[in-house]
Amino acid sequence: MLASLSVLPTLSLLFLSLFALAWTRRTRKGPYPPGPPGFPLLGNTLQIPPDRQWLKWAKWKAQYGDVIRISILGTPTIILSSMRAATDLLESRGNIYSDRPTATMAGELVGWSRGLGYAQASHNPRFRELRRLFHEFMGPRACAKPALLQIQERENKRLLRKLLSDPDNFDAHARDCTSSLILVLAYGYPPNLGDPLGLVKIAEDAMEGFSIASDPGRWWVDYFPALKYLPSWLPGVSFQRKAQRMRADLDKLFDVPFQFVKREIETGHPHPCFLLSYLQEKNGEETPEEEELVQAFATALYSETTPSALTSFILAMALNPEVQDRAQQEIDSLLAASNSSQGSIPMPTRLPTFEDKENLPYVSAIVKEVWRWNPSVPLGLPHVVTQEDHYRGYTIEKGSIVWANVWAILHDEEIFPEPFAFRPERICPGMHIAENSVFIAVVTILCMFRISKSVDEQGKILEPVVEYNGFISHPRPFKCKIELRREGLEGLVDPEVVED
Repeated sequence: MLASLSVLPTLSLLFLSLFALAWTRRTRKGPYPPGPPGFPLLGNTLQIPPDRQWLKWAKWKAQYGDVIRISILGTPTIILSSMRAATDLLESRGNIYSDRPTATMAGELVGWSRGLGYAQASHNPRFRELRRLFHEFMGPRACAKPALLQIQERENKRLLRKLLSDPDNFDAHARDCTSSLILVLAYGYPPNLGDPLGLVKIAEDAMEGFSIASDPGRWWVDYFPALKYLPSWLPGVSFQRKAQRMRADLDKLFDVPFQFVKREIETGHPHPCFLLSYLQEKNGEETPEEEELVQAFATALYSETTPSALTSFILAMALNPEVQDRAQQEIDSLLAASNSSQGSIPMPTRLPTFEDKENLPYVSAIVKEVWRWNPSVPLGLPHVVTQEDHYRGYTIEKGSIVWANVWAILHDEEIFPEPFAFRPERICPGMHIAENSVFIAVVTILCMFRISKSVDEQGKILEPVVEYNGFISHPRPFKCKIELRREGLEGLVDPEVVED
C-alpha cells in the first residue's frame, strides 16, 4: 500500500505537466503547419501506428501537404515529406535543426546517448570528439584506403561461400557477415575462430534493442521523462524492464569486445584494428572517460542498414529478372573471356573488385536503387528545433521534434515516376548513397549467382511479398532460389577463405 502511494506524486506530476503543456500550446499564436485533428491532451498519440509509421505519414502528406504538424502527448512534432522541405530546414537551417531531442528511452534508459546517434550536439565536446574519430577513421578518405577495401573484399568472400553452402538462409548470412566485418575492423576479431565470445549475437541483440527503443510514439517516457522514476515492479511500467534488458545487451557490446582487445594487447599478439590504434596512441594511459568514448565509437560502427539493403537486393532480383539479366551482361562483358569448354558462352574469370566499380554503372545504379526502393531507415533519426522558426508562413515552435519521412521523399512521384517499381536506370550516376560493403556484395553475388522465385512441391511459384517493418526496416521473410549461374563459378572464391 505504501509503495503504491509513493508513486502518486509522480503520477500527479505527469498529469499536471500534460495539462500545463496542452494549455501552453493552446494559448500560443500560430498559424502552425496543417495536420490531422487530434484528441484533447493526447493529441495525435492514438493515431500513430506501432510500426511502419512512414506509411501513415505518407498518407497524411497526400491530405495535408509535405510539412505536417502533429502533437504527441503535448509535444509538437513536425513531419517533412519532401526533398525541398527537408533541405530547406535540416540543411539550410541546420544551425537550429541539427540537434537531437532528449530520447529518454533509447538515449538515457537504454544508453545509446553514449554514442553519436542520440548524443546532444550543442556545446558537447564529447560529441565533437566522436565526430572527429568518425571523420578520421571512417570518413570518405579513410574508406577509400586500399587496406580497408581489401579487408572488405576478403570478408565478402565469406558471404559468397555461405551462399554456396546454404543459400536458403541468405538473410542470416547477410547479418552475420556484416557483423563479422565490423568486428574485424573495430576489434581485429578473427572471423575464422568460430566466434567463441558470441560477439555476432551480442551485436545483433544490441542493434535490435536500438531499433525497438527508437520507434517514434512507442514510449510515453520519451514525452514525459518523469515516468522514468516509476519503479519497474509497478503494473503498466513494463518499459522499465524492457529498457533494462536492452541496456544489458548494449553494455555487453561496449565491454566484451573491448576486453578482448585489451587481453590481446597483454598477450603481445593483438590484431590490427581501430581500437588497437587508438589505445597505442594513448600508450596505456587512457582515462576511463577516453575508454568509454572509444567503446562508444566502436559500437556506433554497427549498422543494421547493410544486411537490410542486401536482403532488399535479393528480393528485388527475384522480382525483377530483367534487371538481373542486364546487370549480369554488364559484368560478363567486363570480366568474361571465351572458354572452349563452354562454347561461346562468356564466363567471368575472376570476381569483381572495387577497382571495377567505375566500369559497372548499371550495377552501381542497382545499389542506389536498392536504397531508394525501400530505405533501411525510413524515418532517419529525429531532430529538435532549438529556437522558434518560421517557414512558408507557418510557425515551428521551439522544442518541436522534427522527422524527415525518408520513405515518402524517396517515393515522391514528381522525382521518381512509378516509385514502387524497381528501375535502376532512373538513378543519377553521381548520386552517392551506397556503402562500399553493399556494392561489393551486390556485384559479386550477381557475378556468381542467379536469384529467382521459389517453387513449392506442387510446382506453384511462391510470390515474395514486398512488405517492410521495423525502425531499421527489413523485408518481411520470404523464400527465393539462389543458385550458381554456371558450373565452375564456385572456383572464383579463393579456397583459403575459411568457413566459421
